[in-house]
Amino acid sequence: MPNVLPFTQNGQMNTSTLTAGQSAEMNLTFYAGQDYRILVCFQEQLGDVTFKVMDASRKVIFDSKENNFADFWDFKVKNTQQFIVEVTAPPSETKTSIVPSGCVSVLVGFKKD
Repeated sequence: MPNVLPFTQNGQMNTSTLTAGQSAEMNLTFYAGQDYRILVCFQEQLGDVTFKVMDASRKVIFDSKENNFADFWDFKVKNTQQFIVEVTAPPSETKTSIVPSGCVSVLVGFKKD
């Protein structure tokens, strides 16, 4: 939770269990004129989990892989809209039959005026 600061967490936690190479998507609504932070937290055994934020037509607005594997993104929306947040665990690099899995959470924070 401290990584959401100076934003206020919106009270919702979007959590999923991923195995290596797997992705999960969530649709989130963001309201006009608000400043937001999307923060992705994950268990270390998953490796470098990445996330993308896409608009309703699936146009990529932010890609953590292209931003030094950032675990958060701060932005402001002009109009109320839904974004798709896709989190992806990298493929496993181990040569065993045990595939890593772990928990991934997406937190959304907003700034109070």
